[in-house]
Amino acid sequence: MSLVEKLRSLSPMARRLVIMRFCGHVGMLACYFIGILGTLTYSLGGTALSTTFSVGLINLATVIGNFVGGAMLDSLGPRRHFLISVVATCVSAALFQVLADTVEGILICSAVFGLAWGIEDIVARSYAAYITDDADELSCINPMLSAVTNLTVVVGPLVGSAITSVSSTRMVFVFGAVMALAGLVPAAGFHPLRQPAEEEGAEYSDNSLSAGFLAVAAKPTLRMLLAVGFLTYFGYGAFDPLESLFYRDVLHVGVEWMGWLSSAAGIGAIAGSVILMRLPARFTNMRFLLLALFSMGLGCLVYVGTPFVVVAMAGQMLLGFSFGVIGPLQSTLVQMHAPLSALGRVSAVMGFGYSVAGVVPLFMAPWLARVLGVQQTLVLASSLVALFPLVCMVIFRRRIADSVEEERELEDAA
Repeated sequence: MSLVEKLRSLSPMARRLVIMRFCGHVGMLACYFIGILGTLTYSLGGTALSTTFSVGLINLATVIGNFVGGAMLDSLGPRRHFLISVVATCVSAALFQVLADTVEGILICSAVFGLAWGIEDIVARSYAAYITDDADELSCINPMLSAVTNLTVVVGPLVGSAITSVSSTRMVFVFGAVMALAGLVPAAGFHPLRQPAEEEGAEYSDNSLSAGFLAVAAKPTLRMLLAVGFLTYFGYGAFDPLESLFYRDVLHVGVEWMGWLSSAAGIGAIAGSVILMRLPARFTNMRFLLLALFSMGLGCLVYVGTPFVVVAMAGQMLLGFSFGVIGPLQSTLVQMHAPLSALGRVSAVMGFGYSVAGVVPLFMAPWLARVLGVQQTLVLASSLVALFPLVCMVIFRRRIADSVEEERELEDAA
């Protein structure tokens, strides 16, 4: 099936889902890069320590939001879950209007914003499984969701940069709230086509948070997805507290370049998602995911390896391309292997693993930056990102082979 045919084959519910994701997420990206990190680094003269605390609070709150949002999705369904995510986004936007004048206020905003982000992030990870269980269709919907998500990586920071050029960063959060509310329009007609009661995983319908951990523990492939994601994101976690300092102190560019470079990553990610849509379904497997994770490490090395902004932009595009493949692949594999009745909580567990992987680097990165320098620390972290998938392919080669075989059987069954 050609790319155009795949796009045309999206069901009306899938099209609504794509629009919902765009509206709910585009403001998030603008608020994160320009609203929070931009205000903290440039307006308030933030240091590595303050950006570390801010990113750490966002990550911690995102984990909590994932668990809360996943449980809400499994118990309330996607329609009410989406409404709650919109309300949470508007609350964080209102809070920023009041508290954005001090570092302490930004830290409080970071926590509330992270909670809203965690709740909303479940949309892209889980909603597609409420539309279909067909592996080929999931392999089309999830890359499309990834493409539109990465379009928000381009549009969000660009709009945020444009807003700050004529107004204050407070207006960036107003933009985020307005876009979240706009997502309620397509959400009004979004209705799930599948119900958890139809799944063999109905034993997880008690809505307890532990069901997500039990479901992951029961499936070897889900355990593998969690393990390889944890190891890879462990290295990438050093980027969050140091990236804005890399722009300021190594590339020597202004706050607007946070938007331009992030947009370059978004363009690359859109390309990665589009390419993934054109690949046969047989590439939807664990081995191909590990290769994509390795390419992410190579993109990181190009991104931070020189003090030249042009090279950094090329690296961002390469890094974004890898993310455009990795995100939908992870989502599709989780949706293929997890029971629908616990899918929200399984997605939360996956998000928890990836976020926890970034916690240790958050504490280590400022110390390493003082000892080695910002750029040297980022190069070290990039090397780890590239190394971990290769190590996993060696250590877990039997489990990976079994997983690939299982995914082929699921594809044939569909």
